[in-house]
Amino acid sequence: MGLAVAGAVCAGVSMLLDGGLARTDPVWGGVGVAGAGLAALLVLGGARRVGGVVAGAATGYAGFLVVTDVTSGVSGPSSWVLLVGAVATLLGAVTRDRRGWVLTAVSVLVVAAAGFGVRYVPDAVAVESGTVAAQARPEVVDRPRGEPWRWTADAPVVEAVVAGAGLVVGTDAGQVVAVGAGGRQSWHYTRAGTEVTSLATTPDQALVVATFSGGGPHARDGELSVLLDAATGDVVREWAVRDHSTLDPLPSNSVLPVSERFDLPDRSADHRTHGYDLRTGQRLWTWQAPAGCLSPWGVHESGADVVIVSLSCRDDWGVVALGDRDGVARWQRLLPVPPGESSHFLVNRNADGTAVSVDDLGSRRELLRTRDGSPVAVEALRGRRLWANAGQVAVGEEQVAGGRVLSSVAVDPADGSATVLAQAQCAGRRTLATTAAAVLRLCFTDTRAELTRQELGGSTVERTTIDGWTAPPGHQNSGSFRGLFRAVGVLPAPGFLAIVRRDDPTVLGYPG
Repeated sequence: MGLAVAGAVCAGVSMLLDGGLARTDPVWGGVGVAGAGLAALLVLGGARRVGGVVAGAATGYAGFLVVTDVTSGVSGPSSWVLLVGAVATLLGAVTRDRRGWVLTAVSVLVVAAAGFGVRYVPDAVAVESGTVAAQARPEVVDRPRGEPWRWTADAPVVEAVVAGAGLVVGTDAGQVVAVGAGGRQSWHYTRAGTEVTSLATTPDQALVVATFSGGGPHARDGELSVLLDAATGDVVREWAVRDHSTLDPLPSNSVLPVSERFDLPDRSADHRTHGYDLRTGQRLWTWQAPAGCLSPWGVHESGADVVIVSLSCRDDWGVVALGDRDGVARWQRLLPVPPGESSHFLVNRNADGTAVSVDDLGSRRELLRTRDGSPVAVEALRGRRLWANAGQVAVGEEQVAGGRVLSSVAVDPADGSATVLAQAQCAGRRTLATTAAAVLRLCFTDTRAELTRQELGGSTVERTTIDGWTAPPGHQNSGSFRGLFRAVGVLPAPGFLAIVRRDDPTVLGYPG
């Protein structure tokens, strides 16, 4: 009887456990809990034989759920606890309680301990990782020198960010790997059966948020985010992201903002924004637009210590910057729109989060400092497409129909200085990156690629041909620079300059 009671308790508790990602269809788990619960009731009611048959079926079904959870790579412990409960009930059905209360109590305690212990099994099965001691961070390299090296991942690379002491890459096989100068691999974190869907770094590049989508036969309710120390690979914490509209994290140096959508009676949408301590997950604040205003799109971006949120107040639309630790509005930038119309904004931050570009997807674009919202180089950037997320320095481009670039200017948000860039002819696709000292542009076709470098404040252009270039295996459009991996990314990293191609497992590195 004691084993059946313990089994029923485990089955009930399995429904309440958090952690990992549940199946989108809850019926799968509900059937297992119902089966284990029914078996326990039959055994407790004296129908041991029938209860044993039901418990056996429940055990097999729970085992099936465990297998599908293991293959997902993102599950929690619920199916494991359910399996413990089903097995306990089965044992209770096939054994007689003639061992006395002491042994019965011991059996119950063993079941309880097993149910508690299996909470740690999913990660132990799905996760394989290796950490390192923190190392000195080399200087960032923005000039290719010497012979390049190649580092090859076990699967195609789908994401990469500069963080820690080098480059952090994610693959479509659920691997996150830190690569240092010379192609030396330092730490790694792998969730078997998953795919890395995004990598986001804090502006200070100290932490990396890796987001994984689950595999297996059952659809999962969202994705799993894991916060990693970029220097050591240590796991700081993990959490489930169940809202598919906010899958890509946008952290500041210490806070993760999350938007909560709610629909209004007039069918428009508003958002509350919550600020969570990035390391602990503790909610620090909640912000909602003041009376007479809405936050129609939620969080746009984060700077080093601010969260940029959408704001509309009647016919004025734009963004408001909230202090990341207290949620208090520091500044706002609103632009008038025609009565009754709306507007959407594309917001990107520069590498260290000290500036953001605000683009209304029309003719109004500005580069703003995140500390106070002050505009930078207004005249130099007037009428240009803005790419704040090219790196430390923002780039403004004058374009014509078809995307052809007529002229470019690089602007340093720190002092507002502007450098006119020499226009290199590019018959193919292109991508770019900036540091505090230079602008790098890669022009490539299916058969050749050339990297150009121009010092800020100078006019000399250095050119490097990329030997052995072949057609990029990934997306072939030129992209908007919002994501580096429409096709190819150029990443000035500590100790080397990296060229990464989406869906290609090889990272090309130039020593500094």
